[in-house]
Amino acid sequence: MLAVGFALGGASLILMSKDRYRALASTQHWVDDFSPAHLKAIGVIKLTGAAGLALPALVNVAPVLVPVAATGLMLFMAGAA
Repeated sequence: MLAVGFALGGASLILMSKDRYRALASTQHWVDDFSPAHLKAIGVIKLTGAAGLALPALVNVAPVLVPVAATGLMLFMAGAA
């Protein structure tokens, strides 16, 4: 579920324009503080983290990377706070 949430959030940041993302909810006012390129970078980080959470466990290759990806996303979100 966590990977799906980050994947959807990252994809929406990448695919939507800044104005359209801002219009999603009144709580999305934080996007005004960033450039469109910065928002795309945040979306890529979220998508990469989601892939890191899901893919190693799904294909059973290097499953030790799942907690590493979770830790990376935790640090990313702590920096956002």
